Amino acid sequence: MNIDVEKLVFHYNTLSIEQQAPALRNVSFSLSSGECLALVGPSGSGKSTLVQQLNGLLTPSSGAVRINGNIIQYEPRPLREIRKNIGLVFQFPEAQIFESTVFDEVAFAARKFDLKKDDIPDLVDNALKNVGLNPSEFKQLDPLKLSGGESRLVSIASVLVIDPQWLILDEPTLGLDIAHRQCITDLIEERKRNNRGVLLITHDMDIAYKICPRTIALMEGVVSYDGDTRTLLNSNLKCDELGLITPDILQLQNFISENTETNGIDQSLTDDVAMLNWLAVKSEQQKKSMCSVLKHFCEDKTTHI
Repeated sequence: MNIDVEKLVFHYNTLSIEQQAPALRNVSFSLSSGECLALVGPSGSGKSTLVQQLNGLLTPSSGAVRINGNIIQYEPRPLREIRKNIGLVFQFPEAQIFESTVFDEVAFAARKFDLKKDDIPDLVDNALKNVGLNPSEFKQLDPLKLSGGESRLVSIASVLVIDPQWLILDEPTLGLDIAHRQCITDLIEERKRNNRGVLLITHDMDIAYKICPRTIALMEGVVSYDGDTRTLLNSNLKCDELGLITPDILQLQNFISENTETNGIDQSLTDDVAMLNWLAVKSEQQKKSMCSVLKHFCEDKTTHI
């Protein structure tokens, strides 16, 4: 499923159009089926407003959103089909949780979109497992009494259960422990392998760097950057403008490449495991002579293996 955004402008109707600045201004970009990308920018830059245009929750003031070349029709039947294929998980789980048990919460979309009744229990179990929750422990719990991180995972499962063509996640790793952060990363990687699209709204540039080849950045409702994630994160000026923090692994790679005494790292190394493998072959004397940031990285990561 391809998505095209064309010169999109959006005003919230709190004031007349003449009196208010638009929340989104002439936003244009294209998303290809199966793509995985990050959407970043400062708070209030328009990220959440933008993604609600993609499945018809909000209607553009001008411009258009096209799905497979067709402009969205804001009528019940076409919107139903769009929302079945473009699933959105909000930043705040309580905004979309309303059932009395986790099972019913996760099963809601499957029932709404008329999936086979006999398949729903297995679909719910698989969705919960994919976000790192044990179905037997969680299915009968009240979702509104879960921790913030658990509620977030239930919200993701409640969309994942229908396996949409596109999964839009708004700050999915916020409040999660290391194990559940890894579950979200694994989930996204699995969707990439299955040619299912993922649009990730995040301030967590470590996860964006690891799994999103492309990043779109918004600033005051305008597309400020659209391109390679690594190129963006290597631009100190752009990162400062957008309030982005360069991931630890990229800082280490840049440090090594800039210092001749420790040079020699393969610049294709792009993750923690690859960096640890590189460090593992260094002699004890070489490790002792490393800078403090490399020592800290080595010690910290080794404790989590």
